Formats: sequence, structure tokens, C-alpha cells
Amino acid sequence: MEQITLSVRKTYDCDVLVVGGGVAGISAAVNAAREGARVILCESGGCLGGTATKGLVGPFMTCYDKAGKTQIIRGFFEELVERMIKEGGAISYRECPGSDSRAGYRHKGHIGVTPFLPETLKRVAESMCLEAGVKLLYHSMLIGCDTADGRIGQAYLATQEGIDAVTAKVFIDASGSASLAHKAGAETFRGDENGFLQTASLFFVIDGVHKDELDAYMKAHPDMRGRFYMDIIEDGRKNGTFPCGTQKLRIYERPDGSWVVNMAQTDKGVNELDTEALTCAEIDQRAQVMQIFHFLKSNLPPLRDIRFVESAADLGVRESRRMRGKTLLTGEDVANSRYYDERIAVCANSIDIHQAVGVDYVAYTADQNYYIPLSALVSKDINNLLAAGKCLSADKYAHAAIRVMPPCFAMGEAAGITAALAVKKNATVWEVPVTEVQEKILAHGGYLE
Repeated sequence: MEQITLSVRKTYDCDVLVVGGGVAGISAAVNAAREGARVILCESGGCLGGTATKGLVGPFMTCYDKAGKTQIIRGFFEELVERMIKEGGAISYRECPGSDSRAGYRHKGHIGVTPFLPETLKRVAESMCLEAGVKLLYHSMLIGCDTADGRIGQAYLATQEGIDAVTAKVFIDASGSASLAHKAGAETFRGDENGFLQTASLFFVIDGVHKDELDAYMKAHPDMRGRFYMDIIEDGRKNGTFPCGTQKLRIYERPDGSWVVNMAQTDKGVNELDTEALTCAEIDQRAQVMQIFHFLKSNLPPLRDIRFVESAADLGVRESRRMRGKTLLTGEDVANSRYYDERIAVCANSIDIHQAVGVDYVAYTADQNYYIPLSALVSKDINNLLAAGKCLSADKYAHAAIRVMPPCFAMGEAAGITAALAVKKNATVWEVPVTEVQEKILAHGGYLE
């Protein structure tokens, strides 16, 4: 049998390589480039946005504090949202007071969500990257790294034509699964001490909802069980017409009048890092989506005329492998609002753990704003490696709070700034003064109080 030898087809050189084109990666790449770094952003798919586009996950959850009064996620996030609003593809969080269709008829934790259209996000994100000078490499999957003396020198990308190599001074892992950190030999971890992971979901889109009727129903049913059709869904689970452990109606109106549905669920869990397991889960979820669609159409009067529009291209994975950083942010830190002098973001999202019905999993409660330290984005092992978004250094509980997209935007902004400063100073990411990162975040309109 002939042995196949793979050789490097093309070599790129840059200051900062960002792996992963989700919202954290977009934010990291643009902010690093704006600080003067030569940036390459590689993405395995054919567009930017990650779960926000390929996964149809929306809306952006709240960017406000616990009281729903002070906007605490600002900076690049706010800039991108304003650009989408101008294109008619988003509704400002200022116009979303909670409890209405745009917030999924929820109030607590849903004041100031941002409904958006994935197609608009794709275009706006690309424009912002190109304007900043970011080089985009689509259909490029990270497959390995050269690491020596605690430093990454080169990363390798699989493309349709072969293997490309990228040399960089600083690397940012925004993969959502700590793929870069893992391949570089940095310490990573997955789940908790018992290997427990949150369920994954395949989102889908419908239209034809009788919104006036649904609005009136919600107004007439302030109690949770009635408001979200929980008894009807529970009956459906018992008689086999509803296929998973979702307990309540979860639909959100989008700017074009369509609705995104977040109700499918992988109750048995899935190894999101295993190609075969992931393939089976996505096939199963698409079948489950159609069962849920027909259940909603048959059992909820305001949804009797709904039409199926599309399902997501990618499974929405809430939790995956994470990088071990200089600091491990914990649920206790979140619940106690631990103050970090090295904070790079202020957040207020609740600790939200999705699981199969009947699983008893006690979580902390976040009753006030809390803080993300820069050291939770910095690898403890590799001195030119940062992580942003879902693969930051956080335990299960803290991760369940900050995995949503507005905090991921904020983490990406901080990581991009830190990477660019490391390049300018010819320093490791460990040596970048956090005060300088904070100064730039504030100069960009950020919030760190």
C-alpha cells in the first residue's frame, strides 16, 4: 500500500493568528488588527459568526446588569450591533425591555437582548474584519502546532489543496473547544470532575406564528407553567409525541418576523470532539426538530399555521473542552461577585445549565454583576497563547454563565488587545500590563466598573 506524505503547500506569516471565526474570534481579530498587528483569522467553515450564524443561535443575550438598567457589555459589541441595525438586520437592545416576543416572553435575565439576522451578521463581521486589515482564511481547519520551550511557533491548517502553515508571534484560541490549546500541548480540561457536560441543541427557524394571539396568551398567563405550555409539553413527553427533555416553550422573534426555536436537545449527551458521535447527534437532532415542529403546530393554537424555514447547519454545543489558564474562574467567584483588579469584562448573565429532565445538578446563583480576569484568558503553560469565548479557563458553573455571546465579544476584545500589545512590546502575553489593556478597553467605550 502506497504511503501518503503530506507536505506544506503554502506558508503564511503574521503577528497574531486567531483560530475560530465565532463572535469571540471576530472581536479578537478586529481589535488586534486595529492595534497595528498583522492578523490572520482562520475558520473551518465558510463564514464568520460561529454558532450565531451556522448554529442559528439568537438573540444575543442581555448586555445589561442584573437590574437591567446599566449596559455593561459595550465597546466592540456595541459597535457591531449598531452596524447591523443600520443594515436592518438587528433590533437594538435598548428597544427590548424583556417579557415580549423578542425576549422569548421572559423578563429575568432577558432585559436588553439583541435580536439579529444571521445573514446580516455574516456580512457585517466580514466588513469589519476586512476594514481593519484582517486576512480571512475560510475552509481552513487547524490540525497541529509546533511548540517548543513553552511557545508556539507555527500552526498547521488543512485545506482542500493540502496543508498550510502559519507562523505568528501570538496565538488566540477562539475555537470554542480549545483545539489550539490542546494541539499546542497546553493543559486543557472538559466537563467537571464527573465528566458532566451540558446538553447540546439544534436550533431551527419557523414563521407563520399568530403573534397577536401568542402575545395575548402570554399576558393572560403570568404563571410559568401556563405561560410556557409546560403541562402540554410534559404530556407530550409522556405519550411520546414530544421527543426530548425540554420543559418549556423557547421561541424568540427575529427582526424579519421569523422565530428561532431552541427546544431540541441531546438528552443522552454527545462527545462533541468525536466526528462519528457528532454526526450521529446532528442526524438525530434534525429528526427531533421535525417532531418538535409538528408538536408545536398540533398542540399550541397560536402556532397552528407555522411553517418550517430551516434548521441550523451546526449543532449548538454549549460546553466543550477548555484551556487551563493562570486563573480558573469559578462559580463561587461569580456567585460572590469576586472583584479582580485585572478585570477585562463585567458580566451579569445567570448560571444557566441545560440538562436532561430528572438530572439533579445544583448550581450557584449569580445575584449581582461579576468580573472576568485577564489571567483566565492566558494559558498557564504557553507564553504566547490566549483563549477567548467558550474555551476560557473557567469551571462548569462560571462557564455556564459567561458562555453566552455578549461576554464572548468582551473576552475577544481583551484577548485581541493583549495579543497586539505583546507583539508591540516583544513580550510574552504573561508580561503585558493589564492596566494598558484596560485603558484601551475603556478608550473603545468599554465598561469596567
